[in-house]
Amino acid sequence: MAKVFRFTAPKANSSLLAFLLLAASLSPLASAQSAGQPPANSPPAQPVPGTPAPNVSSAEANAGEVSGDEPSAGDPERPSSGLVLPATDAETQALLAKMADAVANLEYRGLVTFEHVGVMETLEVVHGVRNGEQVERIRYLTGSPRELVSRGQDAACRRDGSPLSRAGLWSSSGLQNVQNIYHFLIRGEERIADREAVVLEARPRDPHRFGVVISVDRETGLPLKSMLVAPAGRVLERFQFVELDLAPIKDSDLQPQSSESRESDRSSHCGSLVSRWRLGWAPTGFKAVATRELADGEMLVFSDGLSAFTVFVQKLGPDMNYTGRAVRGATVAYMDHLDVKGERYTITVVGEIPDNTAQLVAKSVDARN
Repeated sequence: MAKVFRFTAPKANSSLLAFLLLAASLSPLASAQSAGQPPANSPPAQPVPGTPAPNVSSAEANAGEVSGDEPSAGDPERPSSGLVLPATDAETQALLAKMADAVANLEYRGLVTFEHVGVMETLEVVHGVRNGEQVERIRYLTGSPRELVSRGQDAACRRDGSPLSRAGLWSSSGLQNVQNIYHFLIRGEERIADREAVVLEARPRDPHRFGVVISVDRETGLPLKSMLVAPAGRVLERFQFVELDLAPIKDSDLQPQSSESRESDRSSHCGSLVSRWRLGWAPTGFKAVATRELADGEMLVFSDGLSAFTVFVQKLGPDMNYTGRAVRGATVAYMDHLDVKGERYTITVVGEIPDNTAQLVAKSVDARN
């Protein structure tokens, strides 16, 4: 569940984002995902994953659900039991609480595959807990050499890290909030990394967020596989353990293992700022979970408990005049402007939400008072 747009510092670099926006607008993937989108003030209703569109046969719907090698959340990813049952509130609360605890407190190391934007990467993930603080080392085993060692348990401020980073948000917004905005189903069981898992599907109740399918380790509660699912069941992003070791983690395992390693400490300076900015509109259930002051503005993080987006508000230099959006897999970046008392600011919304939703959020940002 890593992010396509990674910020190694808590700052939206306007020049970099502008480059990404331009590059994405020229890519076939971004064009295909942008085509046919309705106006931002009239978002369409999203069909639930695996449900054929009206007046389309099942065979045609299944053929149209998948783009390239991306399997749908329907038959190809359905557990072998084929059993799909509504999850009771008690079942949902128990699974979500167990996942949140495992992600924060379990020590483990493993190999993970991460698929997004038609690319599959392999990562080594090592997660330890030291004095109540999470320490995580992620090394990419494919592509250009990359390694990140991160410290600090404030997951709400995380914009990079492992595919499990999003899971830390589950305890930030409250389990009841999650159950009010997603419909949960038990899709049966499957075997991941030689471990038994329960498959939990979260279907959004509105068009302003994506669906999630999570395979939860029956013994520990650790998410062994997770998929972000768009309308018609198209998988936008998928991570999956292929090996998992639950032995205690040594201190040496959490130290950088390569010359390409970066270190990040997110244990402080997040969440205490009283923001001068507010959202005039946000999708139901999204709450402010973190704020951070930047050298030239502020960063505000919002979560509904399963999904998140970040709003960057920064002073706009005289040579900066960027507007537009980029859609890469599950992540959207939308940039707009705001004038307040003669000062011009750039508004950048980055997150795993539909692009029309990001545009509505950006246009609703305003100064308090």
